[in-house]
Amino acid sequence: MPLLTDIQFEALEAGVARGESLLVSAPTSTGKTLIGWWTVASAIEAGYTAVYLVSHRALAKQKFEEAKRLFLGDFLAYDRSAIVCATGDSVEDAAGRKTNAPLSSVILVATYEKFLGCLSVGGPPRDLTNICFVCDEVQLVGDKHRGQNAELLLTLMRRAGWRQFVGLSAVLSPGDAQALASWLGIGLIRNPNREKALTIECRTPLATLSVSAGPGFEGLQQQGPPSRSRDVMGVIGELLQQQRNPVIVFCMKVDDTFDLARTWAQSRPAIQIDAPAGVDVEQPLLDALRRRTAYHNAELTEDERLFVEDRLASGQVDVVFATSTLAAGVNFPLGSAAFASWKRWDFDRQMHVPIGRDEFQNMAGRVGRMGQAIAKGHVVLTADGVQESRQAQALMDLTTQAPLGLGITPEHFGTLTLQIFAGRLCTSREDAFDLIGSTLTASRERERNLAGIDHWRDKLFSQIDRLVDIGCLIELHGQITVTTFGVAVAHSGLKPETAIFFIEGLKRSSAQLTQLIDRAGNGTSEDDFVFVLSHAAIRSPEFGIVGGKATRILNWRIGRNGPVPNPYATRLNPILFDQPWVADAGAANGALQLTEWAAGTARGQIEKIVAGVRLGTVQGVARDVSWVLTGVSEIISSVTSPTLADESKPIALRGNGEDVQDVRRLARAIRRQSIRLGVGVPSDVLWMSELRLPGLQSRLRRDDIMSLRRGGLSRPMDLMDGSDQADERRRIALGLQERGGIANLIRNAARTWRQDDRNHSKTMHLRRADRLMLRDQIAALYEKRGTDLEQAFSISLGGLGIPCQPLDVTGRQRFPDFLVSIEDFIPIVVEVKSKVSDQETVPLNAATEVLAASELAGLRNNPCLTLCSPGVDPSVPTFIEAAKRLCVIDVSDFCEAILRLHEGTLTRGGFYNWLTTPGIALAEALPSPATR
Repeated sequence: MPLLTDIQFEALEAGVARGESLLVSAPTSTGKTLIGWWTVASAIEAGYTAVYLVSHRALAKQKFEEAKRLFLGDFLAYDRSAIVCATGDSVEDAAGRKTNAPLSSVILVATYEKFLGCLSVGGPPRDLTNICFVCDEVQLVGDKHRGQNAELLLTLMRRAGWRQFVGLSAVLSPGDAQALASWLGIGLIRNPNREKALTIECRTPLATLSVSAGPGFEGLQQQGPPSRSRDVMGVIGELLQQQRNPVIVFCMKVDDTFDLARTWAQSRPAIQIDAPAGVDVEQPLLDALRRRTAYHNAELTEDERLFVEDRLASGQVDVVFATSTLAAGVNFPLGSAAFASWKRWDFDRQMHVPIGRDEFQNMAGRVGRMGQAIAKGHVVLTADGVQESRQAQALMDLTTQAPLGLGITPEHFGTLTLQIFAGRLCTSREDAFDLIGSTLTASRERERNLAGIDHWRDKLFSQIDRLVDIGCLIELHGQITVTTFGVAVAHSGLKPETAIFFIEGLKRSSAQLTQLIDRAGNGTSEDDFVFVLSHAAIRSPEFGIVGGKATRILNWRIGRNGPVPNPYATRLNPILFDQPWVADAGAANGALQLTEWAAGTARGQIEKIVAGVRLGTVQGVARDVSWVLTGVSEIISSVTSPTLADESKPIALRGNGEDVQDVRRLARAIRRQSIRLGVGVPSDVLWMSELRLPGLQSRLRRDDIMSLRRGGLSRPMDLMDGSDQADERRRIALGLQERGGIANLIRNAARTWRQDDRNHSKTMHLRRADRLMLRDQIAALYEKRGTDLEQAFSISLGGLGIPCQPLDVTGRQRFPDFLVSIEDFIPIVVEVKSKVSDQETVPLNAATEVLAASELAGLRNNPCLTLCSPGVDPSVPTFIEAAKRLCVIDVSDFCEAILRLHEGTLTRGGFYNWLTTPGIALAEALPSPATR
């Protein structure tokens, strides 16, 4: 018999599986996620696509795994490109392959901010009526920190329409739920009852106050005698005695999670637990887990958080001390909760203040979830004095929810204004005012303010003036257009001030920075480069208040004790974007740790650099800096394009001086450093992070990559070799004889690495080519070799009307293969290189041969291109970036560009810019398609 919760029944009755749009409001643990999956399933069966929006990166990854488990087989015939996860970290499909066309998927799981960025590329689609949306934690529209992006996104979606919209929330009041549903123009179903009973107990010196809720009753309040235990350790002991485990202990400070876990674990019996092979888990955490205790916070590494979560899910942890990182909507089987504290330090008011009621109820609702054996959840907090008791009772009031905050306020107009003009949603000041006036916040402001939103006009117009002055917008006779610079900044998500900060810094130090990348293969030079970039990113407006509030925050521990000895900063101070380096200890210390992280330095050495800064914190900063550098790379590539009029460039990049050309050369080098920071390994083994392994360990871990490198195994051929001697070398390098099996998995992964990617791309490209009647052309590019591939290349460009003049004719055999002319731009000298076997790659000498050939042909000043099939050796990128006018491209990436040109989602100017930017041209770096 099927079992449904009340809210699930009501949702089905209201037509959620028949395409009806609804706002679903119900407490945590009432099965709202399944309602979302019903929406997705019915969308796919009806031939539509689905977007599942979530509030946090970790939640996106969890929903992504669920989507693969639920839909990949029966619904999508194991087409792994059909499910995509898009977060600030990356955009990948279910096969682990990166893509820059997430809107082409059948199911897209994304954070709100990332999806807003996806929609904004090339201007938001005017029609979204082929998409079914599930918006989880939809109350995010009222969040004072992130609400503006969520609200703008919903405003754009509301204007463009949808096939179906299903919003999910656990913390909306009746009035706010009705207001949100009315603004969205959808139905509302709201059920305040929990499916599983929950009791929240507040222990004071004089009494025990409790509130209970469950099926058929809500918010029953009781008062009893004072409890024996009021300290957190005593409370944990009681809950365990009552078999209400696992117990989550919520802490307001990261340090408390460490300290309390250590104190609790000291008295617990030990069991034998080892970290999974290849997973680096800090010793204090491993010691705690051996006593069925854990801590969970933002300073753990990704591997450590996953390890704790796996142990928790499998019932091997009795008590976990956690910050709110474990309460962000992720589903874990928690039996009870205790609050070590429920107040946080407010820096503006210089005092501890209670957390919000919605946050408290969300955290408390994590316990006693559906599917657990326990009869009901139990939550305990303590309070001292009359005032604290009243504050606690306000948090515990389950009959009311905190009012929905204001997502958009005038302080957000700077970011929003650029987004709406870059998205071509407006062409004048009044258009922009009307759009902002259509937001939820504007409608609520009109209801409570007789003057309406007229006071917003001056603040909006001042932001338009600011963007005109910066060079993002141009205003002429009342009409406003966005510049190429403005579009690039909007798409990157960075502040305009950050872009200008980097452009000016890169130009000022361009000669020295290009010298660093010119020393190809020199690890010290590359580390110097990443230090300068990391220091600049942390010193940029993203981490400060210039251009609006900070978008990223540097962990306070990094600079609290002043600057540490820093040989990089001392040596590189003259070319740092901000000097002297000792003026900002956080930026200098952070850049030093990030440089060591990117160099593959061992955990212990990285954590010794700055006392108290764990590797997880370094990883978090690396993600933020990587995000900044990725955006900077995209902006630089766009605004230095040779197809762009000089007047359209930022002032610092006008003219065609050598320094401007040097800045252009840095674009792809910066992007590669951003990837290094995301992985934490040197460039020569960065390719290993793309290897896909079968089973739970789907990727080669950082420690394994560095172990192989130290063993002298850094090239694909080193890992592909199947001889007994090579197998032994791999096992010795990994250092764990009992992991002999993984050495073979790595060998097999290396052998199929390029081939799998190539076959996947070929399948996808041929499917698109069929719609364009181009199957033979695309198939030839993949399958032909030698002179046949040269002919296929020429035919593919000829089909687009792009002249491709042969140069290596009789008598000129050492000349390049072709001279390609795109519009009136400087022609590109092209060499086509191929290998017969799919397991072979084009080596460095062959990839760079076109440079000498171009000089022989008298074309020493022309941009050069090498097309490689099946692909180029992964050691090549650093050397290619050192070549001032050479771009190298794999044939599968070239096919993607050819198809986009035919589909109309790539301009010839964008194609030329992509082919002439020095470095490796990747499909993911193509200008993203504007629409589906």
